[in-house]
Amino acid sequence: MLAISSDFSSNDYVNTITRIKGSVIKHIEFRKVIDAISECHNSTKIGCPNNLLLTGSSGSGKSALLTYYKNKYLERYNGDSVFPILYLKSPLHAKPRELAISLLEQMDVNYRNNLSLSSMTNKVVESITQLGIELIMLDDIEHLFDATSLRIHSDSVEWLRMLFDNLQVSVILSGLEVSNRLLLHNAAFASRVLSRVTLSPLDEDEYALFLQTIDSYLPFSEKSWLTEQAIEKLYLTTDGLPGYTKEIIIKATRLAFEEDRLTDWHIIKTCNLLSRSSQNSRNLDFVLLDDQELHTGQYRRKSKMEKFI
Repeated sequence: MLAISSDFSSNDYVNTITRIKGSVIKHIEFRKVIDAISECHNSTKIGCPNNLLLTGSSGSGKSALLTYYKNKYLERYNGDSVFPILYLKSPLHAKPRELAISLLEQMDVNYRNNLSLSSMTNKVVESITQLGIELIMLDDIEHLFDATSLRIHSDSVEWLRMLFDNLQVSVILSGLEVSNRLLLHNAAFASRVLSRVTLSPLDEDEYALFLQTIDSYLPFSEKSWLTEQAIEKLYLTTDGLPGYTKEIIIKATRLAFEEDRLTDWHIIKTCNLLSRSSQNSRNLDFVLLDDQELHTGQYRRKSKMEKFI
């Protein structure tokens, strides 16, 4: 268990995590995606719904941007009815019945478990219409693939196509880049998803600005090293992906509570810890050193980054 300085409370850490997770950088890619989302939303309002497929690597910030748009619209929303944006994540093994149940539960609509799929689908359509939903955001649509074989759940894709045909509401589908295969798999489905946008990783200048934004959220009295040194090292480690960067910063912040400042040691230490886990090792190429070597600054990267020794 990591010790936390008495100068910080658990609330400080929780608030820091919340702010970091919700942070976005308003770069060119951000504006491109937000404009596409806004166009979809507005198309519902004028009676010509337009569906969108948003793709990008894991950690590129797709979910963060969808949440950002939803929250910003909520700030301006003055309606007395149900909030008109419906955001949900696709369930694992997203079969038609599971998709229908997820939509109903997200809308807080009661249903009977013994309903047929047809009746449940009708209930989904009726509820969306009655509640005045203007935009549906369906995240993690890579769950329309079998996790083991990567075969597409054809019945789920066809169910979504029929749902599109029965709704007068724009739908945003968001998922990993493999989700583009859904359009090749079902031509009728593809004809209902005419807008497509890919969220690319941040470039180096955007990444530096992103780190400055995160630095301003950290609960330390001193400015961290992140805006002054080693940005390129962290950039290469994370491939410019905001989500992965946030994960590293959040874990490193907890390590840094005792010192009241985030330093390169905390970042490299965190990278070492993550590289020993099964999930993140693919992006890490730091030579693993012990704590004493890290404290003396004797860390280095493998040969392609020898210039940083």
